Amino acid sequence: MSNLIAGIDVGTTKVCVLIGELTSDDAIHIVAVGQAPSRGLRRGVVVNISEATAAIGQAVEQAEAAAGHSIGSAFVSVAGSHIASLSSRGVAPVSRGQRGIGQEDISRALDAARAVPIPHNREIIHTLARSWTVDEQQGIRDPIGMHGFRLEVDAHLITGAASSIANLVSCVTAHDIEVDELVLGPLAAGEAVLTAAERDMGVVVADIGGGTTDVALFLENALYHTVVLDVGGNNLTQDVAVMLHAPFKIAEALKVRHGHLQPASLRPDDIVQVSPFGDQGQTSVPRAFLAEVLEARAEEILESLLREVKRSGYDGLLPAGIVLTGGTAQLPGWMEISRQYLQLPVRIGSPRSNISGLREELRSPMYATSVGLLLWGAKQHGGSRPRTAALPWLERVWQWLRNLMPG
Repeated sequence: MSNLIAGIDVGTTKVCVLIGELTSDDAIHIVAVGQAPSRGLRRGVVVNISEATAAIGQAVEQAEAAAGHSIGSAFVSVAGSHIASLSSRGVAPVSRGQRGIGQEDISRALDAARAVPIPHNREIIHTLARSWTVDEQQGIRDPIGMHGFRLEVDAHLITGAASSIANLVSCVTAHDIEVDELVLGPLAAGEAVLTAAERDMGVVVADIGGGTTDVALFLENALYHTVVLDVGGNNLTQDVAVMLHAPFKIAEALKVRHGHLQPASLRPDDIVQVSPFGDQGQTSVPRAFLAEVLEARAEEILESLLREVKRSGYDGLLPAGIVLTGGTAQLPGWMEISRQYLQLPVRIGSPRSNISGLREELRSPMYATSVGLLLWGAKQHGGSRPRTAALPWLERVWQWLRNLMPG
């Protein structure tokens, strides 16, 4: 069915597949969900092709069975510490004369912005316009229809390691699913959780996943800065496992059920039971001690986040503050310690409730990227966001894959 859009969120801890139906007004109605534990990924990057392919396949099968339709193509999330970004400018002469600037002029300016030297082992994933200049008039958000002779774009380029991109694409296409576009995780999450006012005034989305914390800074309704921090929820779990001498799975369960980031707010007699390594059975641990361990790592994440925001140079232009999303953002206490540490407004971002078919379980911060992929796809389908960067990197990825195949 041509009105179906699929999103595949490939994370460190889970793979989530959503299928949505595009309604007559270009809105999205979610019709199916598929989910499976991630395998073969570390810090957002594929490290085992067969395991990652199987995990994606499991989630895809669930979604297809629920929808009653197969997935022919999908928008796929991309993240990981290999992601980097840079600024670029592109200039193109306006070719439409008295008819004003058209989409072909936009595309040529963005193509010029992409014509920057990057290492041969990296690919451009996104080319996103921050602002436009028509002749001498600067600060234009949408130049379509304007008259002028010279069009210039201030662009934000997001790049990734060619091998990591190719491995991810290979895991998806193994199920006969074409990749419509790779979408940076926090960019998709922003589609689901941010308001128009936040994007316009200045806001940071921090998607705290299992393996990484993916950061995107929006200003004047454009993406101005991106970075992936090599720390996430699994680091909190690992700290608990080490301090309590417990297996990782038990530490994860403790974090989810009893985790808190404000030890001072907990009662001294609040005790949790732990089954550590060895044969001594269960031991009792104050919940406040568990919170102290988690708080220390959470403060490290916030310190790294604050450092990156300052490095961007836009730290004084964020009246809307920080929106935290991702599975780890569900831990109680994030808003309180974030406000204290960052000295900015903070809220937890969940997918907007005005999306039809959004089941209660999908209203969690951990599904922000998954829902955002569908919203991104809907904008592409409706033509409100030009898909200018998808085909060049896809062609080069296919060439990279073909070079690996035996003759």
